[in-house]
Amino acid sequence: MSKAMTEERRKTIMKEKDYERLFWVIALGLFLFRLLYIWFTSFDLSPDEAYYWDWSRNLALGYYSKPPVVAWVIALCTHLGGDHPFFVRLGAVLFSLGSSFVLFYLARKLYNAKIGFWAFIIANATPGYTVASLVMTIDPPLMFFWGLTIFLLHGAVSKKRKGYWYLVGASLGLGLLSKYTMIALIPSLFLYLAFSPTKRFWLKKKEPYLFILIGLLILSPNLYWNYINQWTSIHQPAGLVGDRNLSSITTFTWFFGPQAGILSPITFLLILYGLWQGGKQGIFHRNDRYLFLFWHAIPLFGFFLVLSFFSVCYVNWAAPAYFTAFILAVAVVYEGHWRNKVKRRVLASAFIVGAIISLPIYTLDIVRTATVAAIELGAHTLGIKVSRANIIPAGKFPTSRLQGWRELGAEVTTILNEVGRENIFIISYKRDYVSELAFYVKGHPRVYTLNLSGRMQSQYDLWEGFEDKIGFNALYITKFGYPVPENFVKTFDRVEEIKTLEIYTGKELVKGFSIFYCQNFHGFDHGP
Repeated sequence: MSKAMTEERRKTIMKEKDYERLFWVIALGLFLFRLLYIWFTSFDLSPDEAYYWDWSRNLALGYYSKPPVVAWVIALCTHLGGDHPFFVRLGAVLFSLGSSFVLFYLARKLYNAKIGFWAFIIANATPGYTVASLVMTIDPPLMFFWGLTIFLLHGAVSKKRKGYWYLVGASLGLGLLSKYTMIALIPSLFLYLAFSPTKRFWLKKKEPYLFILIGLLILSPNLYWNYINQWTSIHQPAGLVGDRNLSSITTFTWFFGPQAGILSPITFLLILYGLWQGGKQGIFHRNDRYLFLFWHAIPLFGFFLVLSFFSVCYVNWAAPAYFTAFILAVAVVYEGHWRNKVKRRVLASAFIVGAIISLPIYTLDIVRTATVAAIELGAHTLGIKVSRANIIPAGKFPTSRLQGWRELGAEVTTILNEVGRENIFIISYKRDYVSELAFYVKGHPRVYTLNLSGRMQSQYDLWEGFEDKIGFNALYITKFGYPVPENFVKTFDRVEEIKTLEIYTGKELVKGFSIFYCQNFHGFDHGP
């Protein structure tokens, strides 16, 4: 090897190490920042977070609408630190760090540290990734195990080490216990193997099928739980997909359009370009790296894209598909026939625009206040009268879901202290209210849901109800101005509204609650 080649190789290795060091600095910096943010944030738990926390107090192999990992993780974190919002959300920050590591090192393994670094920072500069790194729902563990499974799959099919398949199967199983969407990785793998001339031989080996078997064995306790509970975890998500009396164009637009919002516009266009080039180069030009990334993204994305013509699909359902798509988007740019200056500008623009859109997520209320003030000033300058409440209504702004629960919990705690905690139960008609009250009322009492429909609507309908509270009094919490259902009123000697609570941001009403005191529950004649 010539001296010039040795020097060039040394410079390449140094660049690789520089990008890896930079990745570690930014990844750990983001991790620390997010830890501080969830510790100091003024936002209450979201209703979903409080709901999953309530699950974590009743550990099981499955729950009404989801597999159990989200509850298990929250239970572990709160066991270590207590029932504090920080520890409820801690899992989201940890999983986001893990996903970043898997994303970077998968890209580095397939290409180099430079592509890994750009894939990492562009992904972290998307609004969807930002929210998922702060809010503990089923998505953070799903994204981590989705990425980890793909990372291990690449090692299994490339290094021909049969032991890898056991790890891949275990990761698949944990992913399935996070969200059933993980099942999409099975057809993804087999489509990749079928289209890859150099990896097709695996289809004749037992290991890919063993990987599925291991994953299903890990999932099997949850399947048994579903069997004895009328397959509720399967039926409920399936029930979300159906005829909503909307046109196919409407449902497609509601799904496809917001993808540019959760990814940011330039990043979304880059991902679409990457998928197109990845499919073309992988299938027709037999580029195995593109083929691997393409087939581990397009089946899930394509499935929901087609489904959106027939039913409402939630915007986050296709999110795992973007894991390999981030790498693919950066790779097709760097390996494209563009000038280097153009490549840098395109990727930098994707990062900058994404960061500009994502950063306000950390200070949404401040952004809203500033926007409203700017509109008011502009309208005043033009001599136009506008109402602050009609510009961006506080009650309809996304952060309204994260406000007022602490105050409600404190108010109900005060009432309980006044009337006595003995022989009284708390109840509401709405799942969000029930879970938030369970978390924010002092002592974390069991809170019940009033379901008069006869249909199973939440995990609370699977747990024991309040029917045996004969002779007890109750606090019934409802939306401000909403009455107590007549069928429920008849089960008490007396029902009276004792408190109304209004939550404000400045002078604007965010939400309101009515609290009723119900005396001497004597039960339903024929069940609720």
